[in-house]
Amino acid sequence: MSQPSRRSRNMEDHSELDAAGTSVRGARPVDHRHRPPVQGNEHVSEDYVKHVEMRLQSVLLPKYVTDESEQPPTIYKVPQEIKGGNEDAYLPFAVEIGPFPHYEVAKRNKGYFYHQYEQLQEYKWHCVRRLIGRHHLLQEPERTPVLLHRCLNSLRSLEPRIRASYQMDSSTRAYASVTYRQHLALNMLLDGCFILQRLLKYAHIAKREEAEAKASSKEDEEEDDDWTQVFGRCWVWSLVTSDLLLLENQIPFFVLQSLFHDLRTDPDQSSDILIAGALRLFRSLRPQPLPLPSSDISPSNVHHLLHLFYLSVGLLPGPAMAPPEPDSLRRYRTPPSELSQWMPCARELEEAGVKIKARKGVSSFLDVRFDAGVLEIPVLQLYDNSEHVLRNLIAFEQTYPLTPGHVTAYAIFMDCLVASSEDMRLLQLRGVLMNQINGVRDQDKDDAAAGFFSGLCHGVQKSSDRNYLAGIIAEVNKYQQGRWPRWRTALVRNYFSNPWVATSLAAAVFLLALTFMQTFFAAYSYFKPPH
Repeated sequence: MSQPSRRSRNMEDHSELDAAGTSVRGARPVDHRHRPPVQGNEHVSEDYVKHVEMRLQSVLLPKYVTDESEQPPTIYKVPQEIKGGNEDAYLPFAVEIGPFPHYEVAKRNKGYFYHQYEQLQEYKWHCVRRLIGRHHLLQEPERTPVLLHRCLNSLRSLEPRIRASYQMDSSTRAYASVTYRQHLALNMLLDGCFILQRLLKYAHIAKREEAEAKASSKEDEEEDDDWTQVFGRCWVWSLVTSDLLLLENQIPFFVLQSLFHDLRTDPDQSSDILIAGALRLFRSLRPQPLPLPSSDISPSNVHHLLHLFYLSVGLLPGPAMAPPEPDSLRRYRTPPSELSQWMPCARELEEAGVKIKARKGVSSFLDVRFDAGVLEIPVLQLYDNSEHVLRNLIAFEQTYPLTPGHVTAYAIFMDCLVASSEDMRLLQLRGVLMNQINGVRDQDKDDAAAGFFSGLCHGVQKSSDRNYLAGIIAEVNKYQQGRWPRWRTALVRNYFSNPWVATSLAAAVFLLALTFMQTFFAAYSYFKPPH
């Protein structure tokens, strides 16, 4: 039998390697420490070197370029380490928005998700027809095909910006294919008109509430046929509202602005109405029981609906409302100096003399203050959807670099405070937390809420030099380590916690003072007797 050629032997030597030079699954790994030194091209064929060279040349770092400057994407897939086994918090329940394949993922993981998107997916076509048909009611029937053509052309012109808004990885590179690009404009039209109708409806509701109207007109009742979608799913619109705040369930906000400008019936109407409608739509999901904030958010600074909600609840008042500059990316080129800071739980802080109280009259639940041993925390309302909302806000901060990361820092701060159900009850007694989570028994309610913040912080990272609460945490730790606050707290706890004990202590002090005075005057009269 003839001996195999050198080329065939070389190809056999590298048959266990893939195109990138790593071992193939199931094959025996190659131990390079015990291989003989390479002499010339004895162990590497020219064909294999060319193959590796072609693979290296095909690796390109994705560039995200807009008309103004180079920007990172704004819509990402949630990393697996952040999900922590809770994929349902990031998957839509009623409506699928955007190009990420939630439908296929849900269908593969859970069979009952198979038909749940079909109802509202068909309703999106009705939203397009309704928004375009408004011009027919204005005696402009000839504009219907013109408007449809204009909307599709506008979305086709925005295609580079749309694709640059989404994270591109190995699973989403097909989005740039010719087949997908042909359907991208149509998908944006359907999803955009669906969201646009919701925002315009709630903007009208907000305007009607400001005018203190007691009931809607007959025309509004006849035009508003969204109620037809509740047959078989009575609370579907509540699920839709939650689905519109999922990170992977977003479309760029400039798509909504483009459709609004093409389909508006009043040329003088600005896109600020979209901001007002979104704030009214998501009012019930706000983590703080406050009225609607002032609409000082510019539509040009909004990336998507989750970002709009983030701007309304996730930023401290002041200059932080302005969008960060692109140069802010430079700070991510250097690793953080320290890990996240730690502080004692609420029970330990109170035992050390720190007084915890609810801070009222603030516009953000993130506005925490500490002064003279008093830790003031704004009221936070916990309800059934709080975990999903806060999880997606944190996921947005953990994926998009141009965010201050205040929600993540706050969640880590509260995770330190709430270490047990006793800490949860303590914060509820102080008025800091309003636990309105349903679905559990009363005796298990505190235990379920105690693990609320630990679940939010699963897999998240926040360094102390990028934490807006780092100074407060350092002050609290310094105060907690002092001796006088501990002594004072122990005195109050042991002798002034009960009115009878306090009365007995006061009586004992009074008798001790009388005894001291009697002893003093007795000694004084002995050494200096009266003449």
